Amino acid sequence: MLVRRPSGYSYRRKIPILLREVVGRSEIWFSLNTNNKVIANNRACVIHSSTNVFFAKLKWVFDGMSDDYEDLGFNEGKHLRPNFMKDYTELREKNQGMVEKLYNEIDNNQLETFKNAITNNLNKENSIAFSMIIIQYEHWLSQMRHYYRKVNTNFLLTMSEYGRQFDAFAYFAVDEMFKLKEVLDKYKFALEQQKDTSDIEKKLAELLNTVATMNSAANKQASKRSILFSEASEVFISASSKSWKDSDLRGYRNSIKRFVECCGDKEIHLYTGLDVGNFKELMEQLPANYGRNPKDKRTVGQLIEDADTNNLERVSGKSVKNHFSRLSTIWSYYTQRDIVEKNIFSGWRFDTKQKIKRIPWSDEYLKILIEASFDIKSSVSKETYGYIVGVASYTGMRLEEICRIRVQDIQDIHNIPCINICEHKPLNEKPETAWNPKTEAGERVVPISQKLIDAGFLDYIKNAKKKKEYYIFSELEFSGKDNKRSALFQRNFSKFKTKLGIPETTVFHSFRHNISTQLRNIHEHGDGGLRDVWIDSFLGHEGINKSVGNTVYFNAANIQNLKKVADAVIYPDFWDIKELKK
Repeated sequence: MLVRRPSGYSYRRKIPILLREVVGRSEIWFSLNTNNKVIANNRACVIHSSTNVFFAKLKWVFDGMSDDYEDLGFNEGKHLRPNFMKDYTELREKNQGMVEKLYNEIDNNQLETFKNAITNNLNKENSIAFSMIIIQYEHWLSQMRHYYRKVNTNFLLTMSEYGRQFDAFAYFAVDEMFKLKEVLDKYKFALEQQKDTSDIEKKLAELLNTVATMNSAANKQASKRSILFSEASEVFISASSKSWKDSDLRGYRNSIKRFVECCGDKEIHLYTGLDVGNFKELMEQLPANYGRNPKDKRTVGQLIEDADTNNLERVSGKSVKNHFSRLSTIWSYYTQRDIVEKNIFSGWRFDTKQKIKRIPWSDEYLKILIEASFDIKSSVSKETYGYIVGVASYTGMRLEEICRIRVQDIQDIHNIPCINICEHKPLNEKPETAWNPKTEAGERVVPISQKLIDAGFLDYIKNAKKKKEYYIFSELEFSGKDNKRSALFQRNFSKFKTKLGIPETTVFHSFRHNISTQLRNIHEHGDGGLRDVWIDSFLGHEGINKSVGNTVYFNAANIQNLKKVADAVIYPDFWDIKELKK
């Protein structure tokens, strides 16, 4: 948490409950030595990241110490661990408020016994481990404190030197101006008296030359405040790209490249709205298939010429807007640093209407799909194909969500089999296995409908578990420029349905539209009624109603209600998942 104090910003962080006895305090406070919020945020991020590592190290030692409570010399720990330790571990990152409530509800005598047992029964090895971790962290904080003070001192010294130089320059300039005025007065008087002015003109020329030199020096100093756009963009990327995906980095580099192609590489403060308008007009003339082939090295001009010659469809307004969004972020970065006066990429309008409107699957196209045999050459079996399509048709899950279902994500909650869609931590040396749902609402629990169970989906899952597979659909592999598990399947499914004569308005994602449309047409009241908030929770939508009751209580919506939503999805009798596997 960032806290503003009269002396400047500070970083504040609560220490997890189980670690407070070891660390010896309940909070961490760290002065960030700045009154600038942007600088404070950057420094707080550094401290926050290292504090996470600090907590993780302590927790690792703590878990190793507390695995066998008999060694600690008390029996209460066995009873307390399932009631406190496990629940805390599951909840601590999701909701600190819930953890505090859990902490307060534990019997005080039990908790005191638990704390004393930890404190009194630390063996020498664990005591040294805890001490070393805490000392290392405190030493690191001390170094950062010293570093920030040094940065501030250097900045003040630099500004002081600039001030001294400016004062000297201003004093010199004022003195020269007085001399110039004096000479001009003499020159005027000499002209009026018709005297020889050659000496005065010589002195005047010298003074004017000095003024010109001063003006040149001032302009040279001013030019140092700006850098070339190509250099500025690299500085921005270096400072901002730590948490980016590969696709984000490629997107920024592409936008930067195209902007330089269209407007040239100038000092960043020299670009104007005229440059941006020219860039927008050129980008809107690019062909719709622009950027799909990574080996295509043609310039913007060459791409436009080809589009004109072959009368190709033009790129969407959304694509052009994406370029502007990235460049706007760069300009905002330098606006805050007073390198540019304003963000010249803000305020522009784009036609973002979908050129091809996606629609739900019609009964006609569903019948064509189920009667056709999946014959596209791929490493995916027909059984895998059938269950992927089946899961989409009865859950509305996004394709990448389906392809990333892990064996451990299948859980029985209140005796109802469910798919737990949640964040995936990366496996060792496999960064591509890290994944986050699309939105906060995307992190959800989806009960498996009876239709999927009847089609043998649970048996398919058991088979994957028996084989000790990590993913349910283990035949899929990471592929494509974004390293997705769904990339190859998406391409093959698109080829397959196009071959069947199903138009481009109906795609794999259309199953999601089918479910949303169908469920929202079931009246909210009466028998069988479904509330919108249940449907939003089932599909992973943010929802229109943002009231506290909906966003807090129904985010963990009653599983029975979600099961009711899952089983409300119906299709014509001919839609049988078993047929898709044949």
